[in-house]
Amino acid sequence: MMLISFMLVQGCAFEENLPHVDLTGTVKIPKIADTFVLGTEDEDGDGIPGRFVSDPRALGPIYIGAFPSVQDGLYSYPHPEIGPIVGNDGDTYPYGGNSVGRFDWACYQTLICKVVTGRFKDYSDIIDFFDNVIEEPIRTIDGELVTTSTEFQERCFEVEYATGDFEMLFIGDLDLTDNGEYYEAEVELPHVFFKEGMQIWGWLDMPDEYFDFSTCSSGFGDTVNYYNEYYDLGTNPIDLLNFPGQYIESGDWVVSEAPVISSPEDEFELEIGFQFLEDGDVPAPSR
Repeated sequence: MMLISFMLVQGCAFEENLPHVDLTGTVKIPKIADTFVLGTEDEDGDGIPGRFVSDPRALGPIYIGAFPSVQDGLYSYPHPEIGPIVGNDGDTYPYGGNSVGRFDWACYQTLICKVVTGRFKDYSDIIDFFDNVIEEPIRTIDGELVTTSTEFQERCFEVEYATGDFEMLFIGDLDLTDNGEYYEAEVELPHVFFKEGMQIWGWLDMPDEYFDFSTCSSGFGDTVNYYNEYYDLGTNPIDLLNFPGQYIESGDWVVSEAPVISSPEDEFELEIGFQFLEDGDVPAPSR
């Protein structure tokens, strides 16, 4: 028995020496990227459906990955190189990745796939955004308006069986800082398979005219079962970095120039500065 215990301890200390590294860097998004078209009616008579909305709280998740290379000509924007599809693993073969922000359920059914972590300071921040920017106020399952942060907090504590705001990951510290012409965020890509010459690439998922995001599916994810409420909470597809071209839609922002990683110690600066627009779509006005 003593011998077995010793062998287990020795096994825990074994070094695998796999070529995996943690990459760190900075993501930069031009401030104009927080502007998108909301609605389908020509409200101001300018011939353009909808209205332009500008607010950093509307920024969706920023998906970032390490890839063998990034090429032009595959899509209407820079895109990771494509290899043969083997099984169901995808066609870009990322070495690893991460995101700045993720979708999180904010306690009400009307907020499924609408709230991203790292975008809101507190409950009142969310209420203000949906009341005054999106102009679709938060409502309870019975259709009652949610108007106070106290009501919001009590609801979250009840339905999440929580004891403090620290358990509400959709509020708190903001991911993005205002740095002049850009919003910036520090990011880490953990346990990336290192290959000299690989490139960092990614994109920002922006909402469409209905304030829906292409990278969140409302019919999947965890399920809430609370009195008369029973529904899925939404989640992102698992193959976002494997098939990014299936999820990037008009209005999203993509990396304009993918940095090359030559050493495990390299820190990258990633500017997501190219807006993909389909024919007929109007770019955000400069400001």
